[in-house]
Amino acid sequence: MDRGRVAALLERLCRGLYEKDHLMALALLAAVAGESIFLLGPPGVGKSMMARRLKRAFTGGRSFEYLMSRFSTPDEIFGPVSIAALKDEGCYRRLTDGYLPDAEVVFLDEIWKAGPSIQNALLTVLNEKVYLNGNEEMRLPLKLVMAASNELPAQGENLEALWDRFLIRGLVGGIRDKCLFNQMISDSSRVEVSVPAEMSFSEEELAVWAEGIDAVAVPDRVFAFVHAFRSKMVEANAAEEGKRLLYVSDRRWKKLLHLWRAAAFLNGVSELHLADTLLLLDCAWDEPGQLKGLEIMQEEALVETFEEHAGMSLLRERLAALREEQAAALPPQVVFKVVRAFFYQVQPVVAGRMVLIYITEYEALKRDEPAAFVLVTDRKKTGAQLLRKYDKSRYPNVRPEELLLVERTDAGLRVNGKSYALLRAEPAGDGQEAGSLKAAEDVLPVGEMSRRLWAESEEVAEKLRRWEQEETEYARTHLFLDESRRRVLQEVFRRIRADVTSLQIDCQELSHAAGA
Repeated sequence: MDRGRVAALLERLCRGLYEKDHLMALALLAAVAGESIFLLGPPGVGKSMMARRLKRAFTGGRSFEYLMSRFSTPDEIFGPVSIAALKDEGCYRRLTDGYLPDAEVVFLDEIWKAGPSIQNALLTVLNEKVYLNGNEEMRLPLKLVMAASNELPAQGENLEALWDRFLIRGLVGGIRDKCLFNQMISDSSRVEVSVPAEMSFSEEELAVWAEGIDAVAVPDRVFAFVHAFRSKMVEANAAEEGKRLLYVSDRRWKKLLHLWRAAAFLNGVSELHLADTLLLLDCAWDEPGQLKGLEIMQEEALVETFEEHAGMSLLRERLAALREEQAAALPPQVVFKVVRAFFYQVQPVVAGRMVLIYITEYEALKRDEPAAFVLVTDRKKTGAQLLRKYDKSRYPNVRPEELLLVERTDAGLRVNGKSYALLRAEPAGDGQEAGSLKAAEDVLPVGEMSRRLWAESEEVAEKLRRWEQEETEYARTHLFLDESRRRVLQEVFRRIRADVTSLQIDCQELSHAAGA
């Protein structure tokens, strides 16, 4: 697939269509994929101009446009009834030349004002590209139906089936940028955009492309994303009361996957990327107020999918199991309360300040044999200050006067000759005091496993970094994603990087707590 040709065509079609590049790209994608698009916006913002231009994307393309009203009749959309056929043959047949069944690109304004007879005929037109003309089933040359309105379909008027047929849904407004607005209102040229023959798409090409689109591979992680997103829709709907529920029918999911494949094909790749699924945000909403929530669900579903397929979920489970094993290394009853799984808390030092000491480092202390410690701030994990065993290689900038001499006491510890108690646990049920940690040789296997988890977390982090580079680069030049969609992907990987860092800190913490 010549991606450059598609990009050049889009550039030409968008000339003079200020701030409509993304919508024009989506409309062209819908046409190649055989889908339809609905535009929500006020009159006079360029909706009909987009449809007129799109017909130029196809060799010999014909268009049809109509402004619907309550008084519109099927004759005005599908053509008048042939009197000759009715008189001579007794056959009810319409003369469709020049009407919707004859067009490749159709624009229907104020679509929801159409009467039931028109709406019913449009259902098969939109879904199967078929029109029943009398007793003849016409296969239509239709590439795209673009519908528009300044309102959403009213609920309770049996418009749900017709609304469901419009896979892509876009919001159209006036020009926001002042410079572009000034340029638009001062431009007196009326030159129509022309598309060279070698740039437009022929019927033969589209037939070949259809096979190429169906051949685009769908990796398992795309299916995993779909199921993650569907689960989040269920959760969101369960939490909503009195609001319009999120709903994507099975038919639309099937069409969505085909749309993603078409996007990947036109971008010149043979396998779907998860970045292609960002097009979901242009398809899944039923009202604009749902867009922010859908964006959050998309982010969460993508984070889960990337992390699951990189192996982070398994690492988290193994880390949790090691935490339980580490906790089991402590006796069932302890004198001092275990804080944040690995620490004892020094009581009190300064009001409002938490000071912690690793259980393993405390247990290693001896009475009447002070050991050198330093006080460091743990900003990443606990937010507290930690008493840490002094190691010159780990703390090279600590001055001698900053060292603290720490020894163990029955109630806690003594720092530079001053005694501090440790926070006690709740009294044991049988009144007995607890002992100390298990012997060091019993704890070491946990430390060894934590080191292995750290090494595996590095492999996972590298895989995620590689995916981030691939997906970000693909999204950067994606023909059908705008900057708002690319920012969603950036936020996804920002959250993934934070999760990886947190996991690795947990691995280090477990290793330190195990004395490794």
